Formats: sequence, structure tokens, C-alpha cells
Amino acid sequence: MPCRGVRGATTVDANTPEAILRETRRLLALMIKLNDIKPEDVASVLFTTTRDLTAEYPALAARQLGWLDTALLCGHEMDVPGGLPRCVRVLINWNTDKAADEVVHVYIRGARNLRPDKSSLPPVDMDELEQWIEHQIETWHDQRPARKEQRMPIVAFQGERGAFSEQAARQHFGDAIVTLPCRSFEAIFAALEAGEADYGMLPVENSVAGSINRAYDLLLEHDLRVWGEVLLRVRHNLLAPPGVTLDQIRVVRSHPQALAQCERWLNQRGLQAVPWYDTAGSAKQLAENPEPGVAVIASELAARTYGLAILAQGIEDLTWNYTRFFVIGRGEPPVTGKTKTSLVFAVSHEPGSLYACLGEFATRGINLTKLESRPRRNRPWHYVFYLDFEGHWQDPTCQQALVGLLARAAFVKLLGSYPAAEPIPPADENGQTELLQV
Repeated sequence: MPCRGVRGATTVDANTPEAILRETRRLLALMIKLNDIKPEDVASVLFTTTRDLTAEYPALAARQLGWLDTALLCGHEMDVPGGLPRCVRVLINWNTDKAADEVVHVYIRGARNLRPDKSSLPPVDMDELEQWIEHQIETWHDQRPARKEQRMPIVAFQGERGAFSEQAARQHFGDAIVTLPCRSFEAIFAALEAGEADYGMLPVENSVAGSINRAYDLLLEHDLRVWGEVLLRVRHNLLAPPGVTLDQIRVVRSHPQALAQCERWLNQRGLQAVPWYDTAGSAKQLAENPEPGVAVIASELAARTYGLAILAQGIEDLTWNYTRFFVIGRGEPPVTGKTKTSLVFAVSHEPGSLYACLGEFATRGINLTKLESRPRRNRPWHYVFYLDFEGHWQDPTCQQALVGLLARAAFVKLLGSYPAAEPIPPADENGQTELLQV
């Protein structure tokens, strides 16, 4: 059976996961429907994008349509003067008996300019096509539990590649994962709920800056579960293009929080701090557009990701700087030996109501590891309480405490029971011997 190449291309409105996935799915759906392509007959698929798009997303669109075993290759195209911006190209290598002149190549949106001779397509009912795409994604979503062990999990995180959140994901899962950068915390939840990711890496607390309120608000708003926790040591590094030396640096860019955490080190060397939108984003932009005398503060992973040199390591003012992350996902995680449970509850506006709720845990000897209040967004001057305790909600003693809490609280939402992270080892400086509580 001969192997035919089916070509296609489309353009995308913006370099966002939503836009790239949407347009690539539509392109693939047209190529599949017009040629009656079966996944088992596909030898491989090559995706390329112009450099103004993230190259990994088109391949993820193929996975969403159910091509779980197909070999997918992706990469950036070489820059071409006057080239079409924000363009995705696809080459499907297809084992078929069809003659070459029977193969329908698909060029849509702005990509019609690339091949005007291929821009006229057979008629397609677009409503029917969108329904087919939705059905394929639902089928793929149903297949994931059975196939998850056979492929690398997709982990969504906020920020550019090389962010500390991606570092936390690799610390927890190892390198055998596909990471999905998201522009916001909200996008992490959207990716999980749409089936575009298996897990999300959500920062919830920093040992220096405190809780990340938006993350907790989203956990309350969405029906996802905490699958685990990660404690990541935040180690800041000064990065610059290869060949640049420390004495040449005059300006340092990074996220305002990273600059604040390295303020003493920067001031001692007379370096000007310039706020940037993201630590990894500052590294990415410097690698793409080097400027004399400019360096950035970012992670070691960002240095490897963007090919930057590390001029100085561990420049943070406080060495005991940790961020706590929640691994979030759909459904319930498996029960393990050492677990922790997180929940949120509200109490009636009466004297002693909070005391009575907490007493359900105290009288049963259940250790609380976190208690923090947040304003209720729909009721001014009323509060919800985020609580962590040692143990699993299915443990008999914990179940009794939760039943008692349900009877006393205005509402209770279980965020999840999950494997507890290994505790931070004792400090070896300044005589500190207590564990750092995060």
C-alpha cells in the first residue's frame, strides 16, 4: 500500500493555547473528513509552526482527536522574509490505495494564500464538522483512563517554559511528561476541564510571601481535586547570553517578586532592577533579543530551556524560600500511606461557631497543618476558612470529624485527600532546628 502525503495549513489569530488548539482541530477535522482518514492508517504526522506560535500545541490537538498511538513530530519553521505570520502546517503520511490526484489537501483561513490552487474545498457542513470534533474529544477523554499508563501525562502550569511551576512539575512527575504552558491560573483549570491536560501544577503558598489568594479562590469555584502537593525550593539565578560576564551587567529584569527576593544582592552590586511580567518570560525575551548589559533572574530550568548562561546561583536574600504547589486533576487520587486533606468551610455568623467547628478535629486528636480565612466573594464581611489536616477523609476518625463539621458549618467543600509532601529538612544555619512551616 503506497504512502501518500496529505498537506494542510491554517492561520491562528493569537499565540494562545485556545486559539492554536481550536484552529488546528478544525484543520485536522477537515483533512480527516474529506479524505476519510483512519488513525490506524496514519504512519506519522509532522506539524510545523512559524516562530510566533508555540510549536507543541498542534500535536496536542491531534491527541485530543484520538490519535493516541500515532507518531507526532512538531517544530518551528525557518524564518522566511515576508512569510505568513501565525501559521500552522500539517503533513499527514497516510497509507492508502487512493491515487495521488484523489488526495484532498486543505488550506484554510489566511493559509489560502500559500496554495490558491488548493483553497477550493468540497462542500462541508460546518455545524456537522463541529459536532464531529466535540464527539472525537469526548471519545478521547473517555479513553484517557485506560490509556494514561501508555503515554506521558500532560501537566498544565502558569507561565512561560522554564517557570518555577514547570520545575515543580518535573520535580514531582519526572521528565517523562508533556508540559502545557498557560497564560493564567484560570487557563490551567480550563485546560483540565476541557481534557487538554491530565494535571495542573498550581502554586498556593510561598514561605516568604504567604498564600496565593487567587489559587484558593479558583479551587473553591471549580470542581477539581487536589492530587498531591509539592514543596519547591525557590533558587534564583542570574542569567545572561553566553559570553557575557558578571562585571558587564548593569540592568536586571525579572518578576517584581523575584527582584524583591534578591534586593540585597542586587543593591550590593549596584544593579538596576527592572520589573518584568514573568521570570521565565524575561529569560525567553532576553534569549530572543539580547541587549548589552542586561541580565535576568530566573530558574536553572529557564537557563537550560533558552540557552542562557548562569552568572550567579542562589542570589536570593533568604535561603529558606519555598513554594507549595497543589497537583490538581479530575476525579479522586488513589489512597496512599501518608496523606493530608484540604477543605474549605464557612460558619454561621454567631459567637463560638468557628470554635465549635475546629473542636470536631481537636477532640479526635486530628492535627491541623493550616488554617486561613478569606473573604466570601458573594457576602461582604463574611469569611470562608481554608483548612488542612493530617489524614485521609476516608479514615474513620476523619470521617467522624467531617460529619461533625457538616452539622456545624454553613457549608463544606472537600478539596481533596492526597499524598503529603516530604517535610523540609531542618535548617543548618543560624541555630534553627524547627521545620519550616509552609
